[in-house]
Amino acid sequence: MNAYDSRERAEFMHPGAWNAPATYWFWHRIPTEDEIDHQIRQMDEAGYRSFQIQARMSMPLADYLGDDYLRMCRHAADVARSHGMMIGIYDEYNWLSGHAGGRVVADGHDDLRERHLFHVTADVDDRGHVEGAIDGIHAVDVDYLLQQGRDWVFEGGRPQWDQWRLVAAVAYDVDDSGAAKAPTILDVTDRARLTSADSDGCAAEADLTDGTVYGRRKATFLVAARCATSRMINYLDPAAARRFTEVGYEPYARAFGEHLGTTVAYVFFDQPHACFFDWTQNDGTTASTLMYDERFYDRLAREAGERWPRILLSWVTDLGDGTTDDRVWFYERYARQGIDAFFGTIGAWCHGHGIKLCGHEVLSHVSSWDPTSTIIADDPRTNFGLDYFGIDAWRDITGVDARNDHPQLSAKFGDSVARSHGRGGCIVEQYFGRVVPGSHFAAGWWELTLDQLRSQTMRHHVLGMRQLLMHAFWLTDGHGPAGDGVRGDDSAEMFVNPRFDFAPGVNYEPWFRFHRRFADESARVSVFLDGCEPLNEVAVLYPLATDWAYGPKHGFGRHMALWCENLARDGIDYAIIDERDLARGTVDRSGRLRLPDGRAFPVLVLPGVQVLGDERSVDVIERFVDAGGTLLATGGLPEEVAGRHGGFVPGRLGNPMVESRLVHGGLPQWHRLAADVMEAVRPRPRVADMTPESGQLWIRRGRDRRGCQRIMLFNDSDRDKTTFIETGAGHARLIAWNPLDGTVGEPAETRGRGVGPRIELRMRPHQVMLLQIVPDGAAAPTSMTLSSGWRFTPYDGTEMTRPMPIDPTIGWERQGYPTFCGTGRYIRDIVVDESPVHDWALILPKVKGSVAVRINGRRVAEAPWPAGPIPLGHTLEAGANRIILDILPSAANRYYAGTSQQGDGPAPCGLLAAPILVPNDDATYIADVTDMGRGRTASDNDDGRTMLTSDDGRG
Repeated sequence: MNAYDSRERAEFMHPGAWNAPATYWFWHRIPTEDEIDHQIRQMDEAGYRSFQIQARMSMPLADYLGDDYLRMCRHAADVARSHGMMIGIYDEYNWLSGHAGGRVVADGHDDLRERHLFHVTADVDDRGHVEGAIDGIHAVDVDYLLQQGRDWVFEGGRPQWDQWRLVAAVAYDVDDSGAAKAPTILDVTDRARLTSADSDGCAAEADLTDGTVYGRRKATFLVAARCATSRMINYLDPAAARRFTEVGYEPYARAFGEHLGTTVAYVFFDQPHACFFDWTQNDGTTASTLMYDERFYDRLAREAGERWPRILLSWVTDLGDGTTDDRVWFYERYARQGIDAFFGTIGAWCHGHGIKLCGHEVLSHVSSWDPTSTIIADDPRTNFGLDYFGIDAWRDITGVDARNDHPQLSAKFGDSVARSHGRGGCIVEQYFGRVVPGSHFAAGWWELTLDQLRSQTMRHHVLGMRQLLMHAFWLTDGHGPAGDGVRGDDSAEMFVNPRFDFAPGVNYEPWFRFHRRFADESARVSVFLDGCEPLNEVAVLYPLATDWAYGPKHGFGRHMALWCENLARDGIDYAIIDERDLARGTVDRSGRLRLPDGRAFPVLVLPGVQVLGDERSVDVIERFVDAGGTLLATGGLPEEVAGRHGGFVPGRLGNPMVESRLVHGGLPQWHRLAADVMEAVRPRPRVADMTPESGQLWIRRGRDRRGCQRIMLFNDSDRDKTTFIETGAGHARLIAWNPLDGTVGEPAETRGRGVGPRIELRMRPHQVMLLQIVPDGAAAPTSMTLSSGWRFTPYDGTEMTRPMPIDPTIGWERQGYPTFCGTGRYIRDIVVDESPVHDWALILPKVKGSVAVRINGRRVAEAPWPAGPIPLGHTLEAGANRIILDILPSAANRYYAGTSQQGDGPAPCGLLAAPILVPNDDATYIADVTDMGRGRTASDNDDGRTMLTSDDGRG
């Protein structure tokens, strides 16, 4: 089998513009032609194959999209074409796509400015009168940007309001918890009115003395207004998006001319959102206002009918039964309206002009694994409903952003939403925000080193990134602060002094002269990974309906973080999936969950999912479990389906449908989940880090179009590592793709003889390995994690006690045997598919006690002090086998029972982690996969077995 062809090898040696790193090009002012010529040449020499021009806050707003600005953009495109480079249109001034630097709402288009919905709740007095006021309004997100940001977002530097409108008034009683009593909810809009309104707020009142409404103790006024000074647009109004394309996109199209669709290949939007306004009286369920559009809300009112007052009220407070239905109903429509109105409009413009749409929205998980750990606003549900999959339906290329130099969820979530729409990989905008106490995040991180940037880039590649988008390459490095050094207040320098506008400007870092080596390595890693598809081992459901119903205070974010981070760290191939895909899914003959895009998963994870949005999801989960698929849940099973009564889900998925051992009510420790995942997945190839104490080994595995296995390994540590790979094949060829110099071929140590079913590799600190395994022998067994099916009995030699099920990750003293200290017998039946020509060994990762092992009734091994693999020889037969572990612990729980001497409770006894059964075949040891052997390079032959040149792992 040919492992690759000449085209693949050429692309790996010379990656193209979609794989090589890209960069924002910060224009702090309009550059000269000479500056453009010089800096594009710098970018090209540094390995950037594409860029986006981004006008920053230091550029006068009036210059943006002016004739001089557009003329220099055109010159940049001319120069980029001469270098064979690509350009993406960054579609906004500074960021917050949608306002075109204020041009959308200018020139008599005030009706397109952002509008928001506020609420205030007040007590009804003894006379049946109620009144409330809304004031103290401020934009939380803009406040973070200091006065400079206020001057950018708001004309005159502050938000001012007009066109106040009473949307609804609702009266009701409350229970002891403060929730509205649903049967008492009554629309009293016709009894309410605004009593005052000005640029800072409004007041409203209602008279509830009428006998039909008298006695309600609370009333909530819902009031909308336009921010008369905001440059931000109404994202719910398609007219605002159309105007954005007219004044924000068309000028670029005219300037770029024939470059559009060739050199200029795509549009990139950046974090479009209305302001997140908070106000003094906000004690509701979200930390900020909802976006508002009168026509849209009127349409919802007609659709909802009599439910409309309680649907609005559900945004403000809990309503008891039915709260979930009302919130999910609203947010589903709210998200769809905003997404289609804005992203649908700009997407249509792009497709009509022959270019692609890319970009990223507000992500609630930037710099984290937790999708509720927001950094822009406390509750971004109010911005497009956090429906990442819905937004991505309008993109051609998925984009995300990531902050600082630690592992995080962004690339994995980006790759997941892309694959839901038949694509794969994503662009990751990498920026750096200052986190030193007393500093401002905009000051950035001038401390960034090239090895930190490289390591973060490789983490992103492992998690699903195709292309790094660097934030940023700078036109100028600004000037020294005007304050008094460390004692001065330099907050006024943030954003407007280029030096403190999300540093670093990479081209002003002393190490930038080495950037090309890093860029080439990243590009080649991207090409290699583009050549394979994921293995689809675990599907993790994104709990969007739970978020809509309960918001970021719900614990699902911690559950998602637990699963997503640890699956990634363990090298398990997983994807985050959309419930709409789950609801339309099927179950194939192998018992796998098959999604509409064709991907199939043997394992489904529900991370803190309390609410499902579609009852069809329950049907699919039922069929999946019934067919033998593995369902794992933390935080319990879902309790609600929007639109159905509360007992619907428990009645369908309760015992015995779902194995209770796989459902955890709380947030368990990872080791209790990992063994169940490994048993269900049985990954092939299986990669094991034999030196985990030295730091993280990142692993990405896939399969290419020829059926070969592809593996990326990244030693994210300062120490050497030893790595084992179980290929699942009795014999194979190992091809190494060297990202440092582009050569491809078999390592000298294995050329001509191949590798066996196990490979042992030595990795240098920070080394990246790209490996292709080409099987040319029969299948071989791989390790089996034995996390389920164990039974236990206190053994006295008579076998009179009936064995009972036991969890092998918890000592028996915590499972009903608190004082037992004799021989504990664990029993497990297994089936071995392969013929018994292989040696086997048993690994007990964590055990308390001495161990004797029996296979099929015969004692085969003893481990008085278990350490390392326990050899079992050829004792396992093809077909059914019985493993018995007799474990003898200490006597502490017997002799200390009933005393106060144990302190922290009974001593652990027996198995404390799932045993692993491993083939004991000899491993093929490779000291250096990049060993050049006799010195040949990729040009020496064309038979797919090229030698590699050696190089340092850091580049």
